[in-house]
Amino acid sequence: MAELGPGERAPERRRRSLLDSAILEFSTYGIGGARVDRIAERASTNKAMLYHYFGGKKQLYLAALQAIYADIRQAEAELELDPGEPEAAIRALVAFTFRYYIDHPSFVRMINTENLHGAVHLRAAGDMSALNRPVIGKVSAILEGGVARGVFRSGVDPLDLYISISALAFTYVANRHTLEVLFGRPLLSDEAVQARLETMTEMILRFLAPGDHQPLPL
Repeated sequence: MAELGPGERAPERRRRSLLDSAILEFSTYGIGGARVDRIAERASTNKAMLYHYFGGKKQLYLAALQAIYADIRQAEAELELDPGEPEAAIRALVAFTFRYYIDHPSFVRMINTENLHGAVHLRAAGDMSALNRPVIGKVSAILEGGVARGVFRSGVDPLDLYISISALAFTYVANRHTLEVLFGRPLLSDEAVQARLETMTEMILRFLAPGDHQPLPL
């Protein structure tokens, strides 16, 4: 086991090691194909310890699912998004979201798996709103700052905006393998990623810009 960090205890490190191994396992093989033997071996421990911490495979999957959400929320919490500089804050949020999905493929695959199962396991986690409120609060403050400075229009729902940013980034990363085959373009090359980031950022800032934004007729 690696040297413990300040204030970190061995049981906490062991539990996190099992979670990281489980995230890799579930994101690679899905719920049905995942094996607790591999999870324990990868974490340099045994199945008895795994069962001690989590109780079983289903409980471990739920804990792993909760962990990936907690991890991205923690990373978002550490972002410096100044409402006084709303355009820069939006640029930073779009870039962070896109880069996070690229750098954490296990997150993307686990979210896809859970959606495939109708989020039945996530529902068992109970109320997750407390975990997700802070980032929406940040987006709301950025929007208010932009409206006050006349650079953003009013009436934009912060949750809807966050979902839009996530969707633009997530779809690109989650579907990149099929898109690369269909269109013959390496989507995660440095040039492609930078171009996509610029496109996403421009789309979001144009959507937020003041002006006539009347709903289109259906």
